[in-house]
Amino acid sequence: MENLTAGYVSFGTMYYEPERLAAISLRSESQLTAAGLTLIRTDPVSGEGAEPERAIRELKSANWDFLIVNVLNWIEVRGVTRVLLEFRDKPMVLYSSGGFTENGVLICPAAGAGTTTLRYPMEQWGIKFVYLYNPPDSPMDVDGILKFGRAARAVRQLKQSRLGMLGYNDMGLYTTGINPTKLRSAIGPEVESVDLLQLQKAYESLDPSEVKSETAALTKTWEYPLGKPADEVIERAIGMFLATMKLIKEKGFSAFSYKCVDGFDLLMGATHAVPSSLIASAGIPYCDENDLGNLTAELMMKFLTEQQTMFLEIYDFHPEWILLGEDGYVADDFIEGKPQIKGVSTLLLDGIAHCSRMKKERMTLACLSEDKEGYRMHLVSGVGKEPPQWVEMGVPLPSWPSVEFHPDRPVRRILDHVQSQHFATVMGDHIAELRHLCFLLDIKVIDDARE
Repeated sequence: MENLTAGYVSFGTMYYEPERLAAISLRSESQLTAAGLTLIRTDPVSGEGAEPERAIRELKSANWDFLIVNVLNWIEVRGVTRVLLEFRDKPMVLYSSGGFTENGVLICPAAGAGTTTLRYPMEQWGIKFVYLYNPPDSPMDVDGILKFGRAARAVRQLKQSRLGMLGYNDMGLYTTGINPTKLRSAIGPEVESVDLLQLQKAYESLDPSEVKSETAALTKTWEYPLGKPADEVIERAIGMFLATMKLIKEKGFSAFSYKCVDGFDLLMGATHAVPSSLIASAGIPYCDENDLGNLTAELMMKFLTEQQTMFLEIYDFHPEWILLGEDGYVADDFIEGKPQIKGVSTLLLDGIAHCSRMKKERMTLACLSEDKEGYRMHLVSGVGKEPPQWVEMGVPLPSWPSVEFHPDRPVRRILDHVQSQHFATVMGDHIAELRHLCFLLDIKVIDDARE
């Protein structure tokens, strides 16, 4: 877990009881640090000239991802401006500290006046910021600050990340391609493709005793509702996972995708379902079919939430819900109960796959795609509920990992905006963080999530 670090500066005016304003600023700092935020701080700025220059020097003493601009009362505008423009390339929280009651009287230092004086000029200067406040006699909106801060940190982490994929353009799909030059420039990740021969050589280099010991460790909680598949089938799947992880570590990949149908499943003597599930369970975001857009969306979710992510595919529609699942793939943190594994043998699959039950919780879905101007993110929120008993045609029960997803917006509205057969997925409500991230990266939001 990477610590969240912010620059912190408070502003006021020398005409308003400077000692009390300093105490207010320290109370704010204590609330922020109590929430786990590391502050690169400077003392309050209440004038022009030397004070802004001192603040700039101290804020530059260490690295941070966003700047908290805590306005305590009316401000010396030129002094504030000097600091803001020095860091105009950094995301900022413009914060208005609420007043307080003493002896039945609301003491209002006029932070609202100070922040409203700044808001529109900051917008005109092109500063990326969020405007937050707390009401009188209330604690700071620390949760709002942290959500924005996680988005600011994710911007940097994306620029340091690498997407790996086996092969390219599985099945000729048009919903999965991303221009790597555009992606590197606008969002940040590098893209590198490896091929089946590299995976095969990595597999052949494995120590058979290591594969057996890892198989024993990884499968100790597995259950087999249709009977246990042959040991060599299970070991083949585990070996493919270990070989893939070897490539991931050698290349420094932050996330990974298989060319599934036309690559791995066709030629590697196994199905990708269990290896890809183990990759996701190891904390490496994974998406099928060389889907770099949704792989990037999953990586965004990981950086924002520090949780396991996965992708889900759209299978069927009802006026009130969408059947979301995947053909034998699920990350450990999404499983309800013990992992359930079955053998599969179809025209497309040959090996083992999950038929585990998925947790039924609130979920955040996102799909990242290119458009003519840049990028667009389709955001959807809702609750996963118990799915019907169902099968993908030609595959025996039990069902694939899946949920009956009840969105917060009408199904028809979501279908009118859908961009792909895939959604990147994380458990919980993380829409606010994704909205902030899209704002910081100039990604257009197609918003089908709750407020």
